[in-house]
Amino acid sequence: MKFNKHSHQKPIVGEGWKDFSSICIKIDTLDLGPHAKALLAELIVSVKVGMPIVVIVLAATIVDVIINEQKLDLAKSESSNRKEVDWLTMAERKQLEWLRGLRNRLLHYQGVISGMGGADLDQKRLRLEADKALKAISPLLEGLEQF
Repeated sequence: MKFNKHSHQKPIVGEGWKDFSSICIKIDTLDLGPHAKALLAELIVSVKVGMPIVVIVLAATIVDVIINEQKLDLAKSESSNRKEVDWLTMAERKQLEWLRGLRNRLLHYQGVISGMGGADLDQKRLRLEADKALKAISPLLEGLEQF
């Protein structure tokens, strides 16, 4: 299979990758359950081989898995019996919501969205969005570091 129009050749790089990689040097230093660890390992491989859609989908899925495995509450709901994620700012929470929305637009087809046209410009946009996805999940992961 030939991937002329796809970016499966260059790693995803940028500010998001820098933030993400500084936290995920050793996955074992993060307080993660087995599902999140397995997905995170796959995410790292996807970044290195340059698969932006996979990076976005896995990043959003990892957030969902962490929230469920850790019984966390991103919404700051007082009636919840879940632990509050008090280390995230409102802007960081909004980035996680953006990521979930992007993943859903990619997976639940409701018409063509920007980045999915197959042109070189679309691939560039997807790569930028993938890097932004890595930046979005980094603060959540950073709060799970064990020293």
